[in-house]
Amino acid sequence: FLQQYHHYQSHVEIFTFQPDKPSKELAELVMFLAQVAHCYPEHMASFPQQLKELLSYHHTVLDPDLRMTFCKALILLRNKNLINATSLLELFFQLLRCHDKLLRQTLYTHIVTDIKNVNAKHKNNKVNTTLQNFMYTMLRDSNPTAAKISLDVMIELYRRNIWNDAKTVNVITTGCFSKVTKVLVASLKFFIGRDEDEKKDSDSESEDDLPTARDLMIRYATNKKTTKRKKKLEKAMKVLKKQKKKSKPEVFNFSAIHLIHDPQDFAEKLLKQLENCKERFEVKMMLMDLISRLVGIHELFLFNFYPFIQRFLQPH
Repeated sequence: FLQQYHHYQSHVEIFTFQPDKPSKELAELVMFLAQVAHCYPEHMASFPQQLKELLSYHHTVLDPDLRMTFCKALILLRNKNLINATSLLELFFQLLRCHDKLLRQTLYTHIVTDIKNVNAKHKNNKVNTTLQNFMYTMLRDSNPTAAKISLDVMIELYRRNIWNDAKTVNVITTGCFSKVTKVLVASLKFFIGRDEDEKKDSDSESEDDLPTARDLMIRYATNKKTTKRKKKLEKAMKVLKKQKKKSKPEVFNFSAIHLIHDPQDFAEKLLKQLENCKERFEVKMMLMDLISRLVGIHELFLFNFYPFIQRFLQPH
């Protein structure tokens, strides 16, 4: 082990002079050390910190494969509980700025899973508060991809009932004023509850392809009548009945809207944004939808909103 460890240290020294060069040996050594780190706690005390620093300083120029290996090694160390959750997650959020889709997907999955595990037995408020404050800055990040993925993480954690508190919701409200259209739309969809509807629609598309009872009867009447065909018809009718029972009325979930701290101020700001909005008409419609929901649920007074909508209610 010590021989490999010294070998790794000499490789790191070479690496710091040329951080953009791929190094298969360094990648192998890092993974080996990450896997046995828990057996040699004294020697490996500084290893996680060193890996984090290498990533933090060189992540923009690093070879993609080597960068992925470093991240996987850190995830391994985190799973063995040899590294602090907060500091590692903050580093991973910074790495979301990298132009590497596979890396971003890996990090996203790890971030959601790790926060879920941290809160598995009971809510870990200390870690949650630190990360939520950090998320608040990430949503304002100059890199649109990093901001969007951070928002996706928060929405996913809210949906899984891990971060379903008022603080999370109020951090997401800031996304409704983002200059980045992707972030704006995702935040609006979260409050309107449309994203889940779309998922359900895509799931139930296969049901729409089923023929109606009338189609089945016509098909049976026009073809030659045999016992086999009659049985087939009866079977198809049973399937149709089952599908009809399954299709339930729509249920909307507006729990997030109830958790907004100052709905009046939020609605006024949204209206101001809507009046100066240069986005596509669909986005404007979403803004109108959200403002209407806010007014309805919290019984707000927003008098300027009605003449604004009336402009769209023209006969043409």
